[in-house]
Amino acid sequence: MISLRRITNQVGPLLATAIFVVVGLGILRGTERFAEDARWVSHTNEVIARIDEIEARLRDAESAQRGFLLTGQVDYLASYRLGKSQLPDQFAELERLIRDNPEQLGRVRDLRALIDQRLRQTDQVLDVYQTQGQTAAQQAIGANAQATSDAIRIQMRTARQAERELLRGRAASSDRSAMLLRALALAGIPAGIAVIAMVYVLMLREIRGRDQAERETIASNARLISTVEELEHTGADLRELSHFASMLQSCVRPEEALDLTIQLMTRLLPGTGGTIYRIRASQDYAEAMAQWGEHVVPSAQMLPHEHCWALRRGQSQLAHGPADTVRCKHIESTEGATACIPLNAQGNQLGFLYVSANDGEFLGRVQLIETVAEQLAMALSNLQLQDRLRIQSIREPLTGLFNRRYLEESLSRELARCERRNLPLAVMMLDVDHFKRFNDTHGHPGGDALLAGFGQLLQTLSRQEDIACRYGGEEFTLILPEASPQAALERAEQIREAVHALRVQHLGKDLPAVTVSIGLACFPADGGDPESLVSHADRALYRAKARGRNRVESGHSVHTLVTPSSSTGAS
Repeated sequence: MISLRRITNQVGPLLATAIFVVVGLGILRGTERFAEDARWVSHTNEVIARIDEIEARLRDAESAQRGFLLTGQVDYLASYRLGKSQLPDQFAELERLIRDNPEQLGRVRDLRALIDQRLRQTDQVLDVYQTQGQTAAQQAIGANAQATSDAIRIQMRTARQAERELLRGRAASSDRSAMLLRALALAGIPAGIAVIAMVYVLMLREIRGRDQAERETIASNARLISTVEELEHTGADLRELSHFASMLQSCVRPEEALDLTIQLMTRLLPGTGGTIYRIRASQDYAEAMAQWGEHVVPSAQMLPHEHCWALRRGQSQLAHGPADTVRCKHIESTEGATACIPLNAQGNQLGFLYVSANDGEFLGRVQLIETVAEQLAMALSNLQLQDRLRIQSIREPLTGLFNRRYLEESLSRELARCERRNLPLAVMMLDVDHFKRFNDTHGHPGGDALLAGFGQLLQTLSRQEDIACRYGGEEFTLILPEASPQAALERAEQIREAVHALRVQHLGKDLPAVTVSIGLACFPADGGDPESLVSHADRALYRAKARGRNRVESGHSVHTLVTPSSSTGAS
C-alpha cells in the first residue's frame, strides 16, 4: 500500500499536468483553427463580392451601350468605355484572390473569355451604329449576343455556387473546432480535477504531521487549482469570442459592431476603461467612437496618427505603470497602466483600442484583447467593402455626385455626430442661374454637359469629409461637417467665383459662362434637424434669386458679388 501511495504521489501530479497540457494544447489548436476558418470565410465573402462587382460593371457597360444606341448621347458611350476599362483590373484582383483554387481559377478565366467575347460583340454593334446607323445596329444584334450573355450568367452562377460550397465547408469546419473545444473542456477539466483530488487525499494521509511537506502540498494544490480556474476562464473567453465572431458576421452597420465590442469588453475586462478609435475618412485624424467603463488615464477624443505609437508601428503599445516613460502623446497622464491595440485588416489601418486601469493586471490578457481587435477590424473592413458597393448604387450618373436619398441619410448621420461632439455644420443649396434659358438655347446635351462640369467642379472644391449631392434638376446641395458659419460663407463665395470662371466644352466649343446662387444654413443657429436646415438653406437660396442672382445668402449674414452678367445674362 505504501509503495502504491508513493507511486501515486509521484505519477499523479505528472498525470494531472499532462492532462492540463493536453487540454491547453487542444484549446490552443482549436483557437488557431477557428481563427483560420474565420479568415477563410472572410476570403470567400470577398471573392463573391468581387464576382458581383464584375457582373455589375458588365451590366453598367451593356446599359451604357444600349443608352448610346437609343439616344446617341456621347455620355453613354463614355460610361460604356469606362465600365469596359475597369473590368481587367477587377478580373486581376479576383484571380489573385483565387490563385490557390485551380478549379475556380479555371472558371473565372472561362468567365473572362466569355465577357471579352461579349464586349467584342458590343464593340461590333457600336461600329455598325457609327458607320451605318441605328437600324443596322439593331439588326446586327444577333442570337449570338443572347447566347453569350446566357453563358456568362451560367458561369457566374457556377462560380458563386462553388464559393458558397466552400463557405459551407468552412462553416462546418468552424463548428467542428467549437465541438472539439467543448469536448476538451468537458472531458479534460473533470479528469484533471479528479486526479488532483486523489493526489491531494493521498498526500494528506502520508505526510500528516510534516508541516513543511504539508505547506508544499498546499502550495502545489493552489497552483493546480489556479490552473483549473485559468482553463475554465479561458474556456469561457473562447465561448465569448466564438459568439462575438458569429454576431459580427451578422452586423450590417459599423455602429452595431462597435456596440457588440463594447458589450464584450465590459464583460471580459471589468474594472477597466476603454475607447474605440476609428480613423476618419480624411485619413488625418483618429476619432473616439465608443467607450466602456471609466478611464483611469484619460485620452484625447481626436488625435493625429503620429500621437499614437500603435498607429505608427502597427503593433500594440503597452505601459505597465509610471515607470514606463514611453507613452503615446494622446494619453493625458503617466499614472496607471495603458494599452493601445491597433485595428489592422487586409493591410489597412482602421483605428485602435485604448484601454486603461489602475494597475497592469489586465495586460496579462493582452492576447485576448488583440484577438478581439483582429475580429473587430476584419468586420469593419468587410462592412467598409459593403458600404463602397452601396455607394456605387447611390451615385447620380450624370454628375457623379450623390443622389437625394443619400443626402437625406448622410445629413441625419452627420448632424447627429456634430451635435454629439458639439461641433458646427453647414448646409449649402446651390442653383445654376437661368438654367432653363441655357437649356433652351443650347439643347439638352449642352445642358447635361454644363451640369456634368458643375458636378466635377463641386467635387474638386469639396473636402474629403464634405458630401456633395444633386438635389434635383439644376439644384445641388453641399453638406460641410465641422464647418463654422464664417468658413462655410467663405467656401460658398469661393464656389460662386469658381462657377463664374467655369468654362465647359461641348462639341469642341466653349459654352457660355454661367453663375450660381447659393443659400446657406448653419447648425445650430438655423435649426437642429435636417428638415429645418434644408428649409433655411432653401429660403436663403430664394432670397439670393430674388436679389439678383450670382450671390450668397444666409440666415445670419449676406455676402454678395454682382457681376455684369448676373442681371442680364442667361447665367
